[in-house]
Amino acid sequence: MVMLVLAGEGVAAEVARGPLLSATLRARPPFGAIAMKGLTVTAGSQKDVHLCFDADLMRVAMGWTGAFLEFGDTQSQIAWPPPPEVKGRYVFANRQTPGWARQGSFDDPRPRQLGPLPKDWAHFRGLYLHGDQVVFEYRLGQHTVLEHPSAFEHENHRWLVRTFHFDSESAEQTLLVADGMDGESQSDFGGSSGFGAVTWMKGKPLMVAGKGIPAGAKLESTRERRLVLKLPRIQAQQSFQIAIGEVTHAEALTRWREIPIPNVKDWTRGGPPRWPETAVTQGTRGSGSEAYVIDTITEPVHNPYHAKMFFGGFDFFEDGRAAICTFHGDVWIVSGLDEGLNRVVWRRYAAGLFQPLGVKVIRGELFVLGRDQITRLRDLNGDGEADFYENFNNDSIVTANYHEFSMDLQTDRAGNFYYAKGAPWEPEVISPHQGTVLKVRADGSALEVFASGLRAPNGLAIGPGDEITVSDNQGHWIPSSKLNRVERGGFYGMVPTAQKELRFERGGTPLTLNPSDPQARRQHQLKTWDAGSPSPSTYDPPMVWLPMQMDNSSGGQLWTTGAKWGPLSDRLLFMSYGRCTLFDVLMQDVGGVKQGAMVQLPLRFFTGIMRGRVNPVDGQVYLCGLKGWQTSATRDGGFYRVRYTGKPVRWPLRFAATRQGVKLGFSAPLEASSASDPANFSVERWNYQYSGGYGSPEFAVSNPTLKKREPMEVTSAKVSGDGLEIAIELKDMRPCDQIRIRYQLQSKDGVSVSHDMYGTIHQLADP
Repeated sequence: MVMLVLAGEGVAAEVARGPLLSATLRARPPFGAIAMKGLTVTAGSQKDVHLCFDADLMRVAMGWTGAFLEFGDTQSQIAWPPPPEVKGRYVFANRQTPGWARQGSFDDPRPRQLGPLPKDWAHFRGLYLHGDQVVFEYRLGQHTVLEHPSAFEHENHRWLVRTFHFDSESAEQTLLVADGMDGESQSDFGGSSGFGAVTWMKGKPLMVAGKGIPAGAKLESTRERRLVLKLPRIQAQQSFQIAIGEVTHAEALTRWREIPIPNVKDWTRGGPPRWPETAVTQGTRGSGSEAYVIDTITEPVHNPYHAKMFFGGFDFFEDGRAAICTFHGDVWIVSGLDEGLNRVVWRRYAAGLFQPLGVKVIRGELFVLGRDQITRLRDLNGDGEADFYENFNNDSIVTANYHEFSMDLQTDRAGNFYYAKGAPWEPEVISPHQGTVLKVRADGSALEVFASGLRAPNGLAIGPGDEITVSDNQGHWIPSSKLNRVERGGFYGMVPTAQKELRFERGGTPLTLNPSDPQARRQHQLKTWDAGSPSPSTYDPPMVWLPMQMDNSSGGQLWTTGAKWGPLSDRLLFMSYGRCTLFDVLMQDVGGVKQGAMVQLPLRFFTGIMRGRVNPVDGQVYLCGLKGWQTSATRDGGFYRVRYTGKPVRWPLRFAATRQGVKLGFSAPLEASSASDPANFSVERWNYQYSGGYGSPEFAVSNPTLKKREPMEVTSAKVSGDGLEIAIELKDMRPCDQIRIRYQLQSKDGVSVSHDMYGTIHQLADP
């Protein structure tokens, strides 16, 4: 078990991260190696021998000894760093080249050399953990291959060892061993005595030894400067090994060859638990006289593994236990979420995942969204920990840009998965998946771009009728934070991430191109973002805008399904990551046009709010989030229950914009005299400017050149006989990006009812 030193609360703590770390990983210059979906395994008695496997290319990207990685500030915060970089002494490194040849060729067929190899060439299936042993499983053509990285040590010498096991008989295969050789060479390598000494980059010696290699194999250094192992026909159930090191040591080689090749299949059936110790916390129940209060589920900041608690997503099992993931790669199972929260038990279930920010439980199976893939975590032996990290789908493309997080994980009624992927910062798009909503088939077999034009979509929701919403926050082409109602093929405004052709006008000349295509941008010399960039002819507007002071960074959404959450059951909630709060969404459909308004609930959290679920046992709303990007959060991570107390709810439930004004519906009757007095209402409106600039000023609706909010005259307010509806008549009613309605009323039972409501009006309904 490897310990990683982090700074926490002013005191150095050693994080037990296990034998695996998933991350984009780069080598220091001049090696030029990078693994977008890197799986780094640490081995050796001192845990100082490291090997990075690339799950896109089935190659070992680099091997090194000594110090582990340079993380910058990424372990104590979520910052803007480059990917982690190797700190130790390189044994070898490989450029972005397939790890196995196809028909003798290593030519990379991938567009822009991004994403996984074609599945008929090679496909990553997942990895097994057995104690400190890691075994990768992948398909090579029609063959299943198990590969196990390890280390061999003798005196002061250390070698990286790769063990291979083929499940079926295979024709000739060519394995990439190392890249950047000096000169060409060839040596016989089959049998029990395979050995080759070659010269790597800048005269550095490299030793490669074999064990159990099929007879007739050859080790070659080619004119392309690749060191490859050419294997003849491989027998079914055959295992063999290669060892790679810096020096030749006859006694060490003799001893290594005396050690039997392990049966790696024994490590694919579940092993001893790695995280047997649990952490126990006591939650804090909210108090007060409000209808909805916050119960804090105390996170185990001080846990046996010193793991960080930046919560990125969660979901519930049918029995009410939660599975919650952390940005730094863990999944914990949380039990004891009863009414009192007196003994909440946290059990570490998995570790080493790649920035997971979404969790979904389906019929007891646990799916986790990382930056690299959707992983199905399987506990093979029932000991309460995941032993098989199955690649459910890794078709998405990963680049080294820090800002393209994969966020949230939801399913529709047919079982298809959806998640959102951020745009790069700066917005120089190179991948067809940046800034999109992605859909994965229910069986994991295929991925498609469902919608595009997103910037920082930190969360989505799917309603009871498969209604899809996704958030976005202010930036280039995004005038302010917003909530989008998403349709297949929709384009939601962020021009660099359109991922399809748009029509522009530049200098009076029409222009049609895909602004996400680097070649098209170069051809037309178009930057596609920042002030002065030409605007497209159209985009799909949001359902609701929110001004910056209310939400500077949006989170996810949640449907409050069920009947146990009081009058706010079966509604859509919107989370503000930046302001650490929660909004109720009041939706209106005018002839198929989606619009609505939001009202902030009187709740404030310690962290930004990103994910929400309804617990199937108690029917209450649970939320989680973290601190990292721009936010008013005060703690690294938080897990909360918003509990309905049964107290009266005096809340706006309905919003409708009409040609005469606005109609509001409430959950409790209002006192007629206060609700019918126009002086108790204050209304203003404004528009935003859609442009490549960062955000937007506020413009008067009746005078688009005037940068200000525009007050609206309330001419009358009429209350329904039951006191549950108000019709607010407004002068000069017209569509606008933002309308703010402030009222100070009284309920029929004498309680103050005061809110600020922020709406968006695309179309006016008949009264």
